[in-house]
Amino acid sequence: MTKEEVLEKLEEEKESVKSKILYGQSSNSSANGCGWCFDVINHAIDLAEKLDEPKKVVIPQFVADWIRETAQPSNLATISVMHSDAIRYGKHIDWFKNPDNQRLLLKALLYGYEVEKKSEFHVKLKGLVTGSAYLNYNIPFKTFSTNSLSSPKHMNTEFTKSWLAKNWPEYEAYNNAGLLEFEEVEDE
Repeated sequence: MTKEEVLEKLEEEKESVKSKILYGQSSNSSANGCGWCFDVINHAIDLAEKLDEPKKVVIPQFVADWIRETAQPSNLATISVMHSDAIRYGKHIDWFKNPDNQRLLLKALLYGYEVEKKSEFHVKLKGLVTGSAYLNYNIPFKTFSTNSLSSPKHMNTEFTKSWLAKNWPEYEAYNNAGLLEFEEVEDE
């Protein structure tokens, strides 16, 4: 049965129930049941209408950038260029070799995509004075310190865990010792 056939049958059933309710073709005890049926049929129609709406997939930022760099007039040409890049330059080859990632890429090109959001955190060092226990990164000097969250603009107080692992040499030691407390930053 196709989606259109299902919708047609549901619309017919809806009209049947509607006429029973409006014209009193059912007893009082079942009239309330018909009203409930009417709601259920409306809900089923809403669900059936969404059957063919493909869901956007979530891809990493580097794949979104890669798609933008290699975008071609057709999705097949884009995949071909990305495959050539992966083989010729070794660009993201490990990601591209994975069959699940190949399917993900195809779905992203066919149905659209959203970029994976990496959670950012305020990082609090346990055991320090409450107001100044937050990790701060001085952008111009590339140094870490602790202070409050209301630091000047040249100080960053929001971090991803992967960024910290790459840029703060003490991250693993503090984290493994259980001295870090992560507070997820809310989207504004």
